[in-house]
Amino acid sequence: MSDYYIGLLSGTSVDGIDAAIIDLSQNQINMVCCHEQAFSHSLKKDLQNIIKDQSLSLSQLSEIDSLLAFEFAQAVNILIKKSKIDKSKIMAIGSHGQTLFHQPDGNHPNTLQVGSSHKLAAMTGIDVVCNFRNLDMALEGQGAPLAPIIHQQLFSQEKKNTAVINLGGISNISLIGQNYKNIIGYDIGPANCLIDEWIHIHKREPFDNEGSWARQGQLNQVLLDQMLDDQYFSKPFPKSTGREYFNRSWYNNFIDQFKLTSAVDIQTTLTHLVAASIGKEVSGKSIDNIIVMGGGANNKFLIELIEGYSGIETKISSDFGYEPDWIEAILFAYLAKQRIENRKLDLSSITGSTKKLLVGDIINIS
Repeated sequence: MSDYYIGLLSGTSVDGIDAAIIDLSQNQINMVCCHEQAFSHSLKKDLQNIIKDQSLSLSQLSEIDSLLAFEFAQAVNILIKKSKIDKSKIMAIGSHGQTLFHQPDGNHPNTLQVGSSHKLAAMTGIDVVCNFRNLDMALEGQGAPLAPIIHQQLFSQEKKNTAVINLGGISNISLIGQNYKNIIGYDIGPANCLIDEWIHIHKREPFDNEGSWARQGQLNQVLLDQMLDDQYFSKPFPKSTGREYFNRSWYNNFIDQFKLTSAVDIQTTLTHLVAASIGKEVSGKSIDNIIVMGGGANNKFLIELIEGYSGIETKISSDFGYEPDWIEAILFAYLAKQRIENRKLDLSSITGSTKKLLVGDIINIS
């Protein structure tokens, strides 16, 4: 008997909505149907401005929470129609929402995702699991990354040590396999967030297709070394970060080198930064292979650099039957199932939380 869950999210790149139906029956993880939907122009612009400026009014916050849920619900209803699966057979939607702010450090760690789960449940008629990060942070965890939970399920090889790298807006790592029975995972640093922002500023393109622009430039080694000296890269795990830290304002730390460097050479150097930071994380560890996923897996130049900096064979998740762009949708469907079935998860070796916990809140509508 099939056990259907929907994974739903929009990532730090703010490039649209990913929705997928996953069959989680009999301890298997099978993609049944997926749907990718662009944001309406106005919503995308508003989200990008909010994340860039890190400010908004209460009325804007309330409105965008509701509007995002409306577009999430549209995506879910289209997905279900496309799949031809009876809606009553969908157990729940695992909705991550859109992160606007994530602050895991300080006296009062906090995180903010929008996309009203109540409205989503009402518009789809399906129970929703949401707020995946909040209780973890209340229990002294970082609230991120959550991806290592699914990386272990999909890619663990008993006799190998594998570094699974998710190249979203931020890069995160999962160390799994023979020497990592207790999975280790944390955010490494920037991935697509800086690369995409820089090419958008200078070429008005949403991303560097296959890394073709970065491939044309030259590495500024001085600038790269200065960036790698940032305090975040030397912090011990567990740790997490986001666009709140790695954004356009971050460039001001290196303004002298930026003034001396052409736009294309900065793009090249930013791409090297992603690969070099990953190389530092796997250096000295007994890692047999690297598996990458997320939007950055489509950046061929970046993948070449990762293999070069790490000296380790680097493969794409699709080599193992899972498309790079859909792993996170699988993750939130999987987490929804764990919550619906009241299974507590131990995230202590990933986020640093102090006890096992139920990950997510349930909005009952059915």
